[in-house]
Amino acid sequence: MLKKRSFSTLFSALMLINGCAMMQQLHAEDEWKFTLKNAYIDRNFDQSNVKDTGSWSQGASLFYTSKFHDTPLQILDQPIQIGVDGSVQYAVRLSNDKHVDDTVLPFDPIKKEQADDYLKYGGTLKLKYDQAELRVGELWLNLPMTTVDTSRQLLTTYQGVNLKFPVMEKLKVELGHVTRNSPRNKEGFYKFSYTQNGVKHYSDGLDYINFVYDVNKDLNVNYYYGHLDNLYDKHYLGVEHKYPIAENIALHSKLRYFNSQDNSSALDIDSQNIGLLETVKVKNHSIGVGYQQIVGDAYPLPDGFLPELYFINWNVTGFFKKNEKSWHFIYGYDFKDYVPGLTSTAKYAMGDDIKMANGQKNKESEFNLFTSYTFQQPMLKGFSIQHLFAKYDQDHGNDFVENRFFINYQRKF
Repeated sequence: MLKKRSFSTLFSALMLINGCAMMQQLHAEDEWKFTLKNAYIDRNFDQSNVKDTGSWSQGASLFYTSKFHDTPLQILDQPIQIGVDGSVQYAVRLSNDKHVDDTVLPFDPIKKEQADDYLKYGGTLKLKYDQAELRVGELWLNLPMTTVDTSRQLLTTYQGVNLKFPVMEKLKVELGHVTRNSPRNKEGFYKFSYTQNGVKHYSDGLDYINFVYDVNKDLNVNYYYGHLDNLYDKHYLGVEHKYPIAENIALHSKLRYFNSQDNSSALDIDSQNIGLLETVKVKNHSIGVGYQQIVGDAYPLPDGFLPELYFINWNVTGFFKKNEKSWHFIYGYDFKDYVPGLTSTAKYAMGDDIKMANGQKNKESEFNLFTSYTFQQPMLKGFSIQHLFAKYDQDHGNDFVENRFFINYQRKF
């Protein structure tokens, strides 16, 4: 039985998006995107004293993106343009309640219950002048500290204001103030927080600036600075280079460096992350070797399962523990010559020199196999299926096997 709250709130959210669309004349170039996502996620622990986690859920989401439209306001004979975006995300649990937090659905730690369903919605006002764009409200940020997590059911979003503009043809700048986040497994928006030694510390917001410089079509440099007020600061430097070796053969190099330091006397954070990934693509084959090293403390991540997808080595589990050194090996193949739409990637990661709180040293390893198929038949256009198999082992701790199955549908109109 679905909650009455969910239906009334869902109706209100749909009216919000409809209101966004009615604020301007609906042009043919404006975009609506409707998605369905059926997600089955199951994690089985080897240890009998640890509860297995997971759930089966069905999601339905609607996203509205307007084009920019001229307003009567002008600066130097150039109009200020306006637009609005909106989103409604809804998911219902199809499986029985496992009474354990699976990090997919909202969970009540007092009652030990998974939510029957949950809803996320937001709206964005956007203004544009020349090549500068200002957004206020719900933000979809794919940056260090604020990436959008698509690995479970509903998507992570953020709330605040940001501004993008080019300084010159090859240099683009983005800056913003993010006040709150909406994690993948919660309704609504929450303050940023970070937990250390069992104590949760809160932040009034994230201020950031991001520079992207395209040296040429094959070389890109990215610098990011984020100040998470009352918690910690992060510096990020990334360099990517693509080198065509021969016909159908290319080398893709990624070098990434992170440095985080506390900016609050209540915290003690001093951590660096250095990573290098070399990938060779030969026709339909992709082979990669990566190395990542944590210098100092375990690398800090905000509470709420907010991922750091910019890490060179990001997996189902995080290879960013204190002093950890990790290698990973990737092989991917595109079956387009045999089964168009089918791709598969295998990854094996191993980390050692991990320093645990009790002084012990630990090792960990993880194997992932990700397979995706996008239907090519005209009648099934928009449908895709995905499967992730993960096996995680460590010397001291809990081992598990995890499966994730997704059936996706997307339609734009």
